[in-house]
Amino acid sequence: MNLKYVILLLLFLCFANQSHAELNTLSDKDKKIKAVVESVSQYCGACHKVPPPSVMPRKDWPRAVQAMADLAAERMGREFISAEVVRDITAFYYGSSPEILPVLPYYPNTSQSQTFAASDMGDKSATPLVINVKAVELREGRGTEFLICDAEHNQVLLLSRKGKSWQETVLADVQVPSHTEVVDFDQDGDKDILVGALGLMPPSDQLAGKLLLLRQSGTGEFIKELLLDGVGRITDVRPVDLDNDGDLDLAVSVFGGGKIGEIAWLENLGMGKYTKYDIIKASGALNISLTDLNNDGKTDIVSLIAQEYEMVLALINKGAGEFEQISLAEAPHPMFGSTGMRVVDLDGDKDPDILFTNGDAQDLQMDPKPYHGVQWLENKGKLEFQYHDIGRFYGAVTAVAGDLDSDGDLDIVASSWNNYWQNPQRQSLIWFENDGSQNFTRHNIGNEPRSIVTLELKDITGDDRPDIIAGVFRMDMLIQKMMTANEKVEEQSSEVSEQALLKSRVILLENRDIRNSHQ
Repeated sequence: MNLKYVILLLLFLCFANQSHAELNTLSDKDKKIKAVVESVSQYCGACHKVPPPSVMPRKDWPRAVQAMADLAAERMGREFISAEVVRDITAFYYGSSPEILPVLPYYPNTSQSQTFAASDMGDKSATPLVINVKAVELREGRGTEFLICDAEHNQVLLLSRKGKSWQETVLADVQVPSHTEVVDFDQDGDKDILVGALGLMPPSDQLAGKLLLLRQSGTGEFIKELLLDGVGRITDVRPVDLDNDGDLDLAVSVFGGGKIGEIAWLENLGMGKYTKYDIIKASGALNISLTDLNNDGKTDIVSLIAQEYEMVLALINKGAGEFEQISLAEAPHPMFGSTGMRVVDLDGDKDPDILFTNGDAQDLQMDPKPYHGVQWLENKGKLEFQYHDIGRFYGAVTAVAGDLDSDGDLDIVASSWNNYWQNPQRQSLIWFENDGSQNFTRHNIGNEPRSIVTLELKDITGDDRPDIIAGVFRMDMLIQKMMTANEKVEEQSSEVSEQALLKSRVILLENRDIRNSHQ
């Protein structure tokens, strides 16, 4: 039962058919219920919004409540919630939560316009862990290439067309690279690559993050240079003139983990020197998106913050390195599971809207959630945004807008990284068709390969329709690998070749217009 309704019920029981005098003679049971509800509000609401019992199945609440109590004690340096209160809060959630979560329906293939033909790009690998794919034009005359952040081999790769096939080139060894940006960093006429690196995979308060530059030399080689370290796990970096002095500064999001995390900017002092300034200290920053939200000519920052915050945060640039923090939207509960965000003019009215996803289930309860999905915030002006649901989708992690069906409006492609993969009716890629008025109809694309966390829309085939280039991150294989790391695993049968065990790492899904086909 939702906490709001529990409170309303209690108030009704207290006031119905009772005088003010009778309020002082509440039964011991009523007093106990009232005290437990107050404890839930006091302790569970100390760091984040109070989660309703309905967000997790009953069996998982005892462990979740204890985990929150342990985390609070760790942060406070002392016991914050007594064992008696933990017991009462656990009983409240256990008694009010569902046996199982509702199940999302299956969706048939319904598109009358598009179909997608899948093929591999680049190499296969044992455990694909592609964190980021970015379409770039890095070298003149080479056309579109793709930068790949590969956490399996800890490399930044360049995927380039060679005849009718694609070829991978290792540009640098980087420990868990997470994001790349192409920019002429040194103003010498060729393009360099900024690389943000997590440093390690799971959320952690270790200062493992690094910001690197791959500086392109005159011979076309890339030389790795360190720009920033001693910070938490870096998720994003963007070159931008934040102080309007005519040179490129750097905006950085640090997810970190635990008590570590921030959004910061590095002021360009010239001669390759930077000074770092913190804008906000909070773990869970997933991205940096740059836009002018208030039309004052200065670049603002929009970021999706996960962990217990679960909000879309605007950092309004006031000049002179000062930023005003404004929450544009907040999730209804801390289990929301924010995963990705992009700024895009989705409704075509010339102002920036916000497209975002929630689908993380890698913490307290790892089943896919029925409240996972894709949504957008419509810019109504004056920093006011209106929420719109697009569709529920297990494990939604990335959503990208593009005109897939060539009708002049923006459709949306979304990917999943947490799903019921043993069920072939669950999809790893879907798309939402826009009717021109931002009413969206869901269509399936495919359920293989599983667990796609990054994608780009780019016309690869030259038919003026955006194709899908998707990076595979096999979360299911990674979890299994971690679970069996300390166990003896039997060797694969000699009848199964090593090549047959390799999985797709980057795939191309060619966008085909079936309305004009000869079938």
